[in-house]
Amino acid sequence: MTQSSNGSPLSSRPRDWFFVLAFSFFAFSSFFSDAWHALGLLEGDAFWARANRWYIEVAGDSYLAAGHAYSRVNSGISGLVFGPFYLVLVYALIKGKSWIRVPALLYVGAMLHGAIEFFVWEYWIGPRPGNPLVFWAFNGPYVLIPFLLGVRMWRSNPFGAGDG
Repeated sequence: MTQSSNGSPLSSRPRDWFFVLAFSFFAFSSFFSDAWHALGLLEGDAFWARANRWYIEVAGDSYLAAGHAYSRVNSGISGLVFGPFYLVLVYALIKGKSWIRVPALLYVGAMLHGAIEFFVWEYWIGPRPGNPLVFWAFNGPYVLIPFLLGVRMWRSNPFGAGDG
């Protein structure tokens, strides 16, 4: 396989497959969970409305269920801003495009800030999630994976030779 003009091919960066898969799932989640919540589409019998209500019930996430303005705005940003960005990020990771570094680091900062604020609303303004284990299983990756992306994108040439 030939080397891309920006860096090594994905086949020589096997750890980046983790990010490709994670951010592909994040895009899916943004479009079919967060956007639905932001747009007030959780009522009715549509599959995605039921799936979102199932999460709310299993996690005991009564704050999210209440549909407060903050959680709807937060979900809207995730669904309508981060969702499309994830698709661009996946493309750049697959192709080894170094121009994604600065937008990725900006995303990491925004996501970590937003996640901390989200957890403050969930835990201190409340009510707290009824099943913290399920809540963190669903929401923890949205802190951990952006942090890991920040580590991955820290070098000035993240797709240079020897990234493996």
